Amino acid sequence: MQTRRDSPAKNVDADRPTVHPFASPKAMAATSWRLSTTRTVPPFQNDTIANFFVLARQELTTKSRSTDEESPGGGILMIRVALLSQWHVHAKDYARQAHENPAIEIAAVWDERIDRGQAWATDLGVPFYPDLDSLLNQSDLDGVIVNTPTVMHRDVIIRAAEAGKHIFSEKVLALTTDDVQAIFHAVDSTNVHLMLSLPRLSDPCNRYAEQAVQEGLLGELTSVRCRVAHNGAVPTAGGHSGWLPDDFFDVSQTGGGAMIDLGAHPIYLTNRVAGAAKSVTACLTSYFHRGIDDNSIIFVEYQSGALGVIETGFVSSGSPFLFELYGTAGSLLIEETQVRIKSQHFNRQDWVTPELPARLPTPMEQWTAGIEHQIDPSISRDDMYRLSEINQAALRSSQQGIRVVL
Repeated sequence: MQTRRDSPAKNVDADRPTVHPFASPKAMAATSWRLSTTRTVPPFQNDTIANFFVLARQELTTKSRSTDEESPGGGILMIRVALLSQWHVHAKDYARQAHENPAIEIAAVWDERIDRGQAWATDLGVPFYPDLDSLLNQSDLDGVIVNTPTVMHRDVIIRAAEAGKHIFSEKVLALTTDDVQAIFHAVDSTNVHLMLSLPRLSDPCNRYAEQAVQEGLLGELTSVRCRVAHNGAVPTAGGHSGWLPDDFFDVSQTGGGAMIDLGAHPIYLTNRVAGAAKSVTACLTSYFHRGIDDNSIIFVEYQSGALGVIETGFVSSGSPFLFELYGTAGSLLIEETQVRIKSQHFNRQDWVTPELPARLPTPMEQWTAGIEHQIDPSISRDDMYRLSEINQAALRSSQQGIRVVL
């Protein structure tokens, strides 16, 4: 990693205790990754994760704004990253997050489409590399932010890992569980940090849902439903095909449709509260017949005995985010940012609006904290693996009209 210009490097960890506030107890105990068979959730006590990162971020921001005279020897380590492709609709969002993060410096751009990459590099004032290997061979480059077509994830991420670069990737990590395992192996072989962007796991509402399950406020979880949908494929009044780019309807680039992209959010959220899946039955349909699923539902049976309904699509205008959890001792409903809970453990029978936990750091903030402070993220390999596992099974179920047992 590079230091801010002309500022001597300082070990920002020198007087910090060795703690891992993002880690779940299982993650801290494990010496190597393995898929757990029970529900894993990060700890919530005292909001250690959020509090630690707020302090670290304040320290980084203060140092990044300090002059050498004001803070002798106070230069901070800078993580120099390359942006790999502007294909995904969130690519510019991640570039903005990187720009606003005091620990990151955007140093280069690569894109599978040369014209798009050159234009982006010019806008950012950084070099464009038409050849990916040439970019990855740059010794002063520390990490990459991957927004390539989903079908390219395995190849691009493994090449980045083999080049010793830390990796931040848009969801999903890969199309199949075999590809996910291959990525894990490459990452472990070179000891780089891997982060998958699963941002809704940081949200206070969804954190509370995990907490309610973990603390038994709902009793035994019996069913869960989660819906995330928008109108990205609905033609506009001007006759256009919708606000999503045409590339999103090209299965040779996406590897799927609404479920593999937008549907990732309800999948990883339901996985977190319900645990490992036992079987998957899916109906992935195409309302506008543009070559991908745009209106889809997955029915999941979990090993715990709970049932799950996962809904997504590109054909719903005004569809709110919905997350519903039902158990033997209570129910919890989330609509957008409103949370209500009923529980037999409360001394009242009506709905309660609970106090929510703090928002966790964003996936990108957790990524940089892992690189600089060796802090384990709250987003786990279980989250990454199970997301691809459900998607892979759903595609097979829908194509073959069968219930897929995992």
